[in-house]
Amino acid sequence: MTVRTGGELIQDFLATYDVSYVFGNPGTTETSFLAAVANSKATYMLSLHESSAVGIAAGYALITGRPSIVSLHTYPGLANGMFNMRNAIMSGIPLLVINGQQDSRFLIHNPVLGAPNVQLAQTATKYSYEVTRTDDLAIALQRCYLQARLQPSGPVFLSIPMNFMLEQTEHTTFKKTRIVADTVPQGLGEAVTALRAVPPGKLVIVADYAVGAAQGISDVSRIADALGADVFAAPFHVQGTVDPLHPRSRGQLPPTTMAINETLGRYDTMLLIGEKVDSFTYTGSVALPPNLKVIQIAPATSQLGFDFPCDIAVLGDVHATLSALVKALDAPSTPPAPRKIDEAALDAKYPPSGPHASNALILDVLRQLDRTTHIVTEGSSEDAIVQDMAVSLGFRNVHFSPRGGGLGWAMPLSVGIGLASGKPAVCFVGDGGSMFSIHALWTAAKYRIPTVFVCFVNHEYRLLKDLWCNEMKTDFATTHFVGLDFGDPNLDLQSIAEGFGARVEKIASSSDVPGVLSKALTYAGPSFLLIEREP
Repeated sequence: MTVRTGGELIQDFLATYDVSYVFGNPGTTETSFLAAVANSKATYMLSLHESSAVGIAAGYALITGRPSIVSLHTYPGLANGMFNMRNAIMSGIPLLVINGQQDSRFLIHNPVLGAPNVQLAQTATKYSYEVTRTDDLAIALQRCYLQARLQPSGPVFLSIPMNFMLEQTEHTTFKKTRIVADTVPQGLGEAVTALRAVPPGKLVIVADYAVGAAQGISDVSRIADALGADVFAAPFHVQGTVDPLHPRSRGQLPPTTMAINETLGRYDTMLLIGEKVDSFTYTGSVALPPNLKVIQIAPATSQLGFDFPCDIAVLGDVHATLSALVKALDAPSTPPAPRKIDEAALDAKYPPSGPHASNALILDVLRQLDRTTHIVTEGSSEDAIVQDMAVSLGFRNVHFSPRGGGLGWAMPLSVGIGLASGKPAVCFVGDGGSMFSIHALWTAAKYRIPTVFVCFVNHEYRLLKDLWCNEMKTDFATTHFVGLDFGDPNLDLQSIAEGFGARVEKIASSSDVPGVLSKALTYAGPSFLLIEREP
């Protein structure tokens, strides 16, 4: 009979599921777990803060499609990582977060670092559990890893008392599980009939992150061609969901409820593929017009009709169901000619002179990049500009980062994408937003992960100022803002970034861009590029 310690079970688990990396920031209750990882084939990827560990792991999982393993330090470490765990669960990104807990024989005394980890984790995970005996460790690990993969995929949490790493057990079985979930509903024909009945020009397709995760962008384009439908990316779509150069692509739905309502009000029927039509602020009306007929395809029962009632709710694997729809609709196999990129219109919209001259520098940066490059935005005041430019130029992998609302996601997410793809992601972030997770630079430097960060410097939370004026109906020039400026002293971002191991350069003019980008894109590590923004 096989007898293994808990630490050896960790090693067996990592080997069974071919786990290459464990992402983390450790503490006292993780020392026995660290010792187990040290004797495995997995590499421990150290981050200087838990939020970066979770974000880097999420970027890695986003590209690989497999759960990343994250190690956090009991209650305080978990608390530090929670906002990026929330971003991950709202984005459908699978993670297995393993938390150290105090020695189980000591918990009766409510010791330092002993805390209700499971209760805290429940607000940002789809399943949370704390192991109560070493005999349960193997099944708990296998259960949690599988639950992270099953739809709706997302973070799962497992708390393990540190003494279990040294205790022995005879319960040692792991099995490499293959998930067979390529389900297509037998009643799909009802949805096909309803879609075909929509008058010309009155059908809209909205694609959420599930389309990108299921590699379904091409099928969505073919369905749109067959039905004569317009296609929008859902707001906060996390990853590429539509072909931006397809003639029927209309870009991304706006982020506010009234603007969404006005856009969707032009149609009779919406085919929603994925979880939801997300929104950022309430602006006087609900997002979906009450008379809009809704047909939704989603892979999980918990997502169907959750935010708004559906006329037809289709439960099925997104990839398999889209393929079946293409076949049922006899969709054309030859794609139409892509939309031509209107370079002149972009130049006119973002001129190199005037009150917003630095916009042209952003456009120059994007023009230097391969269109398959992963573009990540943080939600800064420049976010809408970067998104508009990137989509207009035909970038397919554009990530709007904080779907869960927490800043500090874009920088580590980009590092994880770079690690998984071996190619530099390009992250656009504001100087204020960078402070939430600038320590991600250090991990990229230590492990020589190619990543490019373009940081906008304006010494203020400009986005919040704009929102303030919009909400309070005030004029920007005459409003007395509090808590939204961080000048005097200014942040010395060059020194901060260099201190974390990044190459730092400034982009002051269009002539700087080719040389600066060339060096950044070929550098094995993080490059931090500064663009000063107008007041």
